[in-house]
Amino acid sequence: MEPVPLWESVNAGGILNVSFNDFRRLIEACGFTFQGPRGIRLVFTHRSISDPLVLQPLRNQDTKPDEILKFLDIAREYGLSPR
Repeated sequence: MEPVPLWESVNAGGILNVSFNDFRRLIEACGFTFQGPRGIRLVFTHRSISDPLVLQPLRNQDTKPDEILKFLDIAREYGLSPR
């Protein structure tokens, strides 16, 4: 799924069964940059945000719903959206 339709979907509450690859494209479209792995977790940073966003895909390669909610909170707080 492309970043903008996924953005609209997760903002409307569609946080289950979100492909991690699709979610990664969304957060990168919002300005986050992949910094590398930290063990089994993946670390993303944003130039305007001091704390990194640390994510871990589920075994089926979906995104954890609580990590989507965490991202949405950050996006709202900092006024982020896909470019």
